[in-house]
Amino acid sequence: MKKLSSKLLAGLVLGSVLMTGTAFAAEESVDSFDLDQIVVTAQRTETKDLTTAAALTVITAEDIEMKGATTITEALRMTAGITDTSYNGNGDDFGSSQSRVYLRGFDKGALVLLNGAPINIFNYASLSGIPVEAVERIEVVRGAQSVLYGSEAMGGVINVITKSGNGKQKTTLSGTAGNYLKKASVTVEGEGYVATIGKDYIHRYDRAQIRPKYTTPQYRDVSKYTKDNAFISLDLSKNLKFNYIYNQMDPMYTNRLFSTGKQTGNAYRYKDTKNLASLIYTDKENQTRTVLAYNVKKCESENISTAGKISRTDSSNYEASNLFLDSQKKWDFGKDSLIAGVNLKREKYDQLYANSADNSRTSYGAYISYTKVFSDKFNAIIGVRGQRYEESDWDGSNHALTPQLQTVYKINDNSSWYTNIGKAFEMPAVNSHTSAGGTSADIVRKNSVKPEEGWNYETGYKRITDSSAFKVAAFYMDYKNKFAWKNFDWLPSDKNKIQVNIGKFENKGVEIEYAKKVSDKFSYNLNATFQDPISKDEGVKTQESARIILNGGVDYKVGKFKSNINCSYYLDRENSYYDWGGATLGKKSPHRLTDRIKLNASMSYAPADNHKFVLNMYNLLDRHDYVSTYDYRDLPFNWTLTYQISF
Repeated sequence: MKKLSSKLLAGLVLGSVLMTGTAFAAEESVDSFDLDQIVVTAQRTETKDLTTAAALTVITAEDIEMKGATTITEALRMTAGITDTSYNGNGDDFGSSQSRVYLRGFDKGALVLLNGAPINIFNYASLSGIPVEAVERIEVVRGAQSVLYGSEAMGGVINVITKSGNGKQKTTLSGTAGNYLKKASVTVEGEGYVATIGKDYIHRYDRAQIRPKYTTPQYRDVSKYTKDNAFISLDLSKNLKFNYIYNQMDPMYTNRLFSTGKQTGNAYRYKDTKNLASLIYTDKENQTRTVLAYNVKKCESENISTAGKISRTDSSNYEASNLFLDSQKKWDFGKDSLIAGVNLKREKYDQLYANSADNSRTSYGAYISYTKVFSDKFNAIIGVRGQRYEESDWDGSNHALTPQLQTVYKINDNSSWYTNIGKAFEMPAVNSHTSAGGTSADIVRKNSVKPEEGWNYETGYKRITDSSAFKVAAFYMDYKNKFAWKNFDWLPSDKNKIQVNIGKFENKGVEIEYAKKVSDKFSYNLNATFQDPISKDEGVKTQESARIILNGGVDYKVGKFKSNINCSYYLDRENSYYDWGGATLGKKSPHRLTDRIKLNASMSYAPADNHKFVLNMYNLLDRHDYVSTYDYRDLPFNWTLTYQISF
């Protein structure tokens, strides 16, 4: 009855929005909209979408609000070419287990930037530390970007650009109540500054993970926990900006028996703290930009036995940090231009209760990108990066040379065709050895993991007018030395899972996007991804992500009222990491992840300029689909009601 009611509710909401859309589709007067947005990520300088040689999507603060997204991961789920893996429904990390997004089916191939500074930890594209209230827009660039951004950009780049505080002085109080999430926040902004502080209260999620691989079926529940967020952006001078983000979560999960609900094995409690700070110097007159960033993630965990005994695992108690410096300059030569830069990165991994796996690594590099304008219709970009990684305690020295060639042909004022061919690479994470111990540690030191590397080929067509945008991209990824975690039985008493290189990763596919502004009241967007992400190891093929991804959304605005309904559909998904039946039953029975459908709706009403009510409804179909290969499940139907007041 509950599922029937939720499906009926979803049908009514979707039907009403679509009928409204049909009515307004007949309007002849369409306001002018700027769908050909200015972007800064794809070429490290301001360009229009139409003349950018890459598949890209821009998500604005208004888009995030319209979707009712409470995390950056949720905001990205409607984007072509993106899937994600997470340990609960809203995309948060879970201590040492980090949620992340996949670009074009490639795990750990998305480089996340915060205002241009990379914030990946252990190659994981985690976004859980950034409060959505701080976001001005998100630029998603798909396709290898190693020339301009180095390692980890094999699938593309996600640049989260935060608010700058250029508006009038204002204070906003926000309170949210819901059946899964409650939160409160205060935001203060003025000329040259914006700051927000907030606290989230996340309700317990029973049966968050299904674990039927055991002889006696089990499940895992996530206890209620809190999340503290703080953000500040401050203009220290005309050219110098300071950004800081603080995030702390304290989740806990427990394994329980299906039959009795009794705890079995250890419970796991975490304290996960992130601090992200950056200084950004921009001189538009001299066309220079320098970014200095320092990112720290500290994970503290406890294992709690059924008898209440507390123990700690070395690999789950650590502090990881990145110090990053990048400086670039642009020169103009008539219509042509040149961008050149250098970068330095220092990575460090420290175990809190042991020193056996501590590691640090220094890398530095230089890049150059030259744009040649042959005519008003055709230009080409050629670039190359040289990157060197110094020897660490666990890995030998390494270097990478990555060239790239891009072309853009402007067919007319509204359409263009581009190509993008480039080499990409990714270094193993600085902690990739942490599961090795005893004899295997020596073997790991003698057999350093090679970088992932390979070529990305892409071509695409864009047509962007004042009221619509149509984009299609075809791509092929051919990478070798793919990273994987494997078990090796070197000695009967020495069984460890360590990171190694397997064969290769391939993906070929097509992405199609369409957005339409029917009027100043009604708009909709659709996108579809068809791909075949496969890894090959000793002749065995493994599917890495969903083969078909469909997304669609409808926005409706009238007067003081706004509404949105959106749906994501993942078909032909990969196998679960676990074997149902498991080794304890003496057989293997891998199961395929079921199709995932996520239907959400959001409505807001602003009776005055300084008052607003927002109702968000998530998973209207009340489905229990898996959100990761580890059999974590989506949240059931849940809702939030938010009230905001500004003065």
